[in-house]
Amino acid sequence: MNTQIFDDLFNFLRVSFLLFHSIVFYYLIFWRKIIEPNFNKRVVGYFFIIIFLHTILNSIILFKNFIGGYYLYLIAANIAVIAAILFYAYKTIINLKLYYLLLAIIFVILFIFKQDKTLIFLGLFLIGISYFHIWYKEEFSQYKPSRVIPSLIKKGALLPFIFFGLYIICLSCYIVSQSLFLNIFATFLVFLSLSFRTMSLYEERFKAYVLYIFMFVLIFSILIYLSGKYIEDMKDMDAYHKKLNMQRISLEVKDKIAFYSDLVKFEASSNELKKRIKKGQEELNKYLSYLNQIFDTDLVWLTDKNGNIIACSTEYRKEMINQNVSFRKYFKDSIQGKLSIFIARGIYTKRDDIRISYPVYDRGNIIGVLVLQFDISKNFKKEIDIENAFMMHSSGGILIGKQELKNRMLFSVSPEELKKVYEEKIFGNDRLLPAGFKKIDNDIFEDFKGRRWQIVKYEITNDWWLASFLNLSLYEKFKGISYIVLIIFAFISHSFAIRSLDRLRTIFLNLAEEVEEKRTAFDSVDTGFIYTDSSGNIKYMNKEARRLLDVSDDSFGKQLNELLTFKEHNGSEYKILQIKEKEVPVIYTENPILVKGIKFGDVITIKDATEIIQRQELSKRLERMDILTKISAGIVHDFSNYLMVLTGNLSLLKELEKSEDKKENIEIMLEVTKIMNTIIEQMKDLSPDFILKKEKLNVEDIVKSSTEFVLNGTAIEFTIESEPSILPVYADAAQLYRVFQNIIMNSRQAMEDKGNIKIKIQNYINDGELKDLKKGNYVCLTITDSGPGIPKEYIDKIFDPFFTMKKEGKGLGLSIVKNVIEKSGGKIEVESISEIGTTFRIYIPASDKI
Repeated sequence: MNTQIFDDLFNFLRVSFLLFHSIVFYYLIFWRKIIEPNFNKRVVGYFFIIIFLHTILNSIILFKNFIGGYYLYLIAANIAVIAAILFYAYKTIINLKLYYLLLAIIFVILFIFKQDKTLIFLGLFLIGISYFHIWYKEEFSQYKPSRVIPSLIKKGALLPFIFFGLYIICLSCYIVSQSLFLNIFATFLVFLSLSFRTMSLYEERFKAYVLYIFMFVLIFSILIYLSGKYIEDMKDMDAYHKKLNMQRISLEVKDKIAFYSDLVKFEASSNELKKRIKKGQEELNKYLSYLNQIFDTDLVWLTDKNGNIIACSTEYRKEMINQNVSFRKYFKDSIQGKLSIFIARGIYTKRDDIRISYPVYDRGNIIGVLVLQFDISKNFKKEIDIENAFMMHSSGGILIGKQELKNRMLFSVSPEELKKVYEEKIFGNDRLLPAGFKKIDNDIFEDFKGRRWQIVKYEITNDWWLASFLNLSLYEKFKGISYIVLIIFAFISHSFAIRSLDRLRTIFLNLAEEVEEKRTAFDSVDTGFIYTDSSGNIKYMNKEARRLLDVSDDSFGKQLNELLTFKEHNGSEYKILQIKEKEVPVIYTENPILVKGIKFGDVITIKDATEIIQRQELSKRLERMDILTKISAGIVHDFSNYLMVLTGNLSLLKELEKSEDKKENIEIMLEVTKIMNTIIEQMKDLSPDFILKKEKLNVEDIVKSSTEFVLNGTAIEFTIESEPSILPVYADAAQLYRVFQNIIMNSRQAMEDKGNIKIKIQNYINDGELKDLKKGNYVCLTITDSGPGIPKEYIDKIFDPFFTMKKEGKGLGLSIVKNVIEKSGGKIEVESISEIGTTFRIYIPASDKI
């Protein structure tokens, strides 16, 4: 009782000390990361996670009796996680590859199959060794791990590391041995580790910490003792009541045994029995049957002095007569002149009976043994079932009880004792099987699920008890609930204590609020801000600066020239920032921070000029295209008139001319005028006055017929994938044919009549994602070829009028395509990858007259 309370007390104190440690680190992370943007919260975060996992590990140990069979598996899983996180943290932060930590994970995997506590010990032991490894590196190696650990943790870290490593080693031994001494020692080491950590962080308030811990240990020790004592008293009271019930049932059995003991003595000494013995077996059988009725027994029989049954009451007479029972203990006792009470399962009756025997004397000599027998199950099974009781032999074998317990061995006995049980056939011809219980303590057993049971028993006769199980898991549940409540109280108490220990908390929070507001403001602008100290070390970067330079918070503290690399170029308006393999034009300014002529640092601003340059180029292109369209409109009008006059005169001249050679020349000239007329018609499509005849159309049919028309007679393969229920579009049919024929023809010419073209048609709802399109329903057509692609430097020019990459091209096809699509209220996009192919994506408005 006392040992268990102390064991639970130190398990709880260890959890509470680690919880205190976890809260300390939580506040350090929470406050410091707000105040110092370049604070390495990842390192502190790993410390917090490890200590928190140790809090969980010790909580599992505290609740081990409540958890039951899953206890060791949960510990193993926790150890594996701690080892994995430590290995990753050491490798990524301190750059130490402690590969032996991976052995801890391997030991845990082996434990799942072998279930040996030694493997858990080894895994936790290796974790403890890693702390001494870090300490060794810090003290005796040229490489100092503390160089990458924040000063907040590094300060006073040596002794806490040593004590924490020792605690883990002691804990690993405690898990295997369950030694109270190791439990106390592990708790004391955790306390020392916490105390030295607190001393380094709260130097001026250390006395307040010691006073708090003293009061905490005192108060919570009393609470744990009182709660444990109350639950133990509840258990003892329930065991007492259960024992009273066992005693009540046992007394009924004992009274019956006493009654039949007197009867068997009286009858064995009666002259009537001796007279019947002399008359012969038949008379004796009748007399024993008569006794069986008037005594209300289940069986009455008589043996001779050699143990042979010579007479028996009616039931089982055939089975019993002439059988020898000299091996039975009751016969051996009675033949020596003693009254014997014997409980066993009958070899022939197969009933669980109490046999009461007494010797029969004739002229001072024992001539036989009289036995009265009555069935226990028949008389007391109901009471036994009500109390969930069972009748147990001193060997641990269960004679009567629930079916799952019957013929089971509750605990292990020596082979000699078990052999004796079988020789005396106490359980008849039945063999005893293990009950699946493991003996933990005196009268305390554990089943295969890890639940604990206490046997409450009361002796009926020598070697026999009436017993029942008391479920200890219920009391462990009460104990677990009390511990959870106490841990919650401990958490609240620790939180208030740590807040009171940190006198700068209010200042921290006020500074944090102010700093957070400024940081939010700087992060919301689209210009990058960088602040450096006088040595050029980066102290702060806002969100836009980190995006432009493609760096994280880890870059704080680095030299500015490590991150800013500019490429030389002729232009002076922008600087070209070299970021890895990417070049970004930026507007760059640098201003010093001067106080009374002393430089404290610099403020650098960088703004991405990519969009500005793109907008300027787009404006120039639009201006150029506007001029081209106006010029082309005038040229088309005048040139069309002149061409009409020229064509008319040539036709008239052809009719008047008699010479065939001259007629042929005139015919050639007329053919040229037809070509010129075609070009004029195409240029009309670029005119601002160009009007489309819109109507509701099925775009799938237009795409299919255009593709088949253009690719007919070529080796180009094409596929058209269409989404079900494609919406009709609202556009000019003739112009759509021209659009798709132009694009397909360009692909055909690029691929030189061989390759693949994939066309995909699907509905598209623009909810604002495409900003240069009105919101609404569209049909999106994606046309992808397997041609050589469009060079990167030409991709932005392919829709310009008169721009072409073909030797005999006019540069009007794609310009007309873009003009038709945009006048239809849609949009066209192009993507191209060299040597892979080109993709055109066309959005056409769906008809609102569906």
